[in-house]
Order: sequence, then structure tokens, then C-alpha cells
Amino acid sequence: MKSNAMKTLTPAKFLMSAVVSLLLSIPVLATPLPNQPHVYVEGSAELEIEPDTMTFTLSIQTVDLDLAKAKADVDSRSRLLIDTVKKFGINAEDVATTALNIRPEYDYRDNQRVLTGNNVSRQVDITLRDLKKYPEMMKALVDAKISETINTNLTVADKKAVEEKVQTAAMVDAKARAARLAKSQGRDIGDPWSISEFNNRGNERWELIPSRDLMGRSSHKVSTRLESYVPQDNPGEPFEAGVMKVTAQVYVVYLLK
Repeated sequence: MKSNAMKTLTPAKFLMSAVVSLLLSIPVLATPLPNQPHVYVEGSAELEIEPDTMTFTLSIQTVDLDLAKAKADVDSRSRLLIDTVKKFGINAEDVATTALNIRPEYDYRDNQRVLTGNNVSRQVDITLRDLKKYPEMMKALVDAKISETINTNLTVADKKAVEEKVQTAAMVDAKARAARLAKSQGRDIGDPWSISEFNNRGNERWELIPSRDLMGRSSHKVSTRLESYVPQDNPGEPFEAGVMKVTAQVYVVYLLK
């Protein structure tokens, strides 16, 4: 006679049952739009600002069979770099150095791997907050022969404040757009129902990336190689910081009155 007792689920069947129960408990994805009359708009804004900060990036590197000599040379040039930038009033917190990167370099001779040297390197980032000092500082770095390359990049010190300003301007634009659209249909806008940095109606709804950007129109990003750089007797070489463009988009749903 067969027993009517409940059968014990195996681990695999129990897991499947749990997954099915979980799926059944998940609600259907709700629409991001209200059921009452509304207007959905994109607000955008663009501001031009003058950069006020420059970052110098130098790579200090030496290759030598004697690892101790290679490290000593990189350390020596790192100290020289710090002493050089101190003359321009650069604070310690505006000089960021990475740890030493040491790796052996090999060559193949007669099917044998032969050590050709030890590559010791360090990257240093220097933040200059007074752009008037740029020409003299660039000349000093080149003359000191600290690094073979010097990369520079312009930006703004308070990026967050700039982004907030342009985002507020985008909200003003969104409200004005919504009001115009509603007025064309004889309606007025009410309170905002939702505000988002993301376009929830696009196909990229699962790739939520804020629509804001800060970029330079003429950001003066330069890579200088010492062997091709000819120092000028007059340190006041031509330099124009140009302007940077910051943009933002917001997506707002306003209820209609």
C-alpha cells in the first residue's frame, strides 16, 4: 500500500521550487509614467567656463642592469622634481606620486632569454592652481630634465559646483519646455511627478549613465618630449587656457492641471 505522506524534495528540486517562488513574487515592472495627464520633457543646458587648474603628469623612468642604481636615479629625480615645484608655491597635497614600479626587461639571444636591464619607474601628478605660472613652470621642468615626457591637462578645481550649476540650468530649461508644450494644448503644468538624470524611456534603460559632461573645447592637452623641446630665453611662451564646456540633461515628468 502506497504511503500518502508528503515526498521529501531533493536539493535540486527544492532549489527549483525556491526560484519559481521568487520569480512569482517579483512584481511586473511598472511604467515610469503616471496614469494621469502629464508631459514628459528633456531639459538641457550648456555653460562655458574658464579652466583654473592644470595637471602636469610626468613619468620618471630608468633602465639599468644594476637595480640599485636604477632605483637611486629615479629617487634622485623624484626629489629634484619636488624641489623644483616647491619654488612655484605648489603645496604638498598637490603633488601625487605612485609607488615605484620595478620590472625586469629581457631580450632573446641564441634562443636564450637574457636580462637586459631593470626598468624602474614612477608617475608624478602635479596640480598647478595659478595658471599664470604655467610658462615658467614648464620651462623649469624641461630644463631640469626630470622626465622625457610632460603631459598637461586643464580642468576646474570645483567641478562639483560647476556640474550643480549647469544641472540647475537644465531643470529651468525643462520647466520652460513643459510649460510651452502644455500651453499649446490649453493646459498648465503642475508639480513635477518625477525628476531623473536618466532617460528611462530609451532602449538604454538598463545602462543608466548620467547625462552630464565636462570637456574642454581647447583644453591645451600637450605632450612634450624633451629631445624635441627647445627652451625659450623668454619664459613667457604663448599660452591661452581657452574655455571649457559643461553640459547636462535632465528628464522630468510634470503633471497637467
